[in-house]
Amino acid sequence: MPRVAGRIRVREFVEGDFDDLVARWHATNVTAYAYVAEHRAHTLDEARAFFREHVLDHCRVLVAVRGGRTLGLVVLDDDWIRQFAVFAPFRRQGVGSALLSKARQFAPGRLRLHTFQRNVAARAFYEHHGFVPVAFGTSPPPESEPDVEYAWTA
Repeated sequence: MPRVAGRIRVREFVEGDFDDLVARWHATNVTAYAYVAEHRAHTLDEARAFFREHVLDHCRVLVAVRGGRTLGLVVLDDDWIRQFAVFAPFRRQGVGSALLSKARQFAPGRLRLHTFQRNVAARAFYEHHGFVPVAFGTSPPPESEPDVEYAWTA
């Protein structure tokens, strides 16, 4: 697992991040959600369009960087975490914790998110960081995957 020297910094998205960030985010989703046909079927071009039209137009995007490398992202829509990804080579190095810490600065009272019930690693991470499950259900079509809503309150 490559380690990148220096301190993790979380900053606002800039347009120059777009190509590399979306490519890494897309690859992470395809790998992490291999059990969801909808995620496996998305192309990189579709991911770019979704990110441009549904993420950048409506949300705050925070990017974790260290030593000139992009490490992960968190996407906030008010107090909702809509996307969260730590890119594979940089997991278990404090990147996710840094992203959550910065997200809490923008939503200091409460954060909420959904994840798939079978995403055991993500669920353990969120619970470790004080999130508690508040509802179990099913994600909307076309995924239709059992999910869980988590909340963190200060």
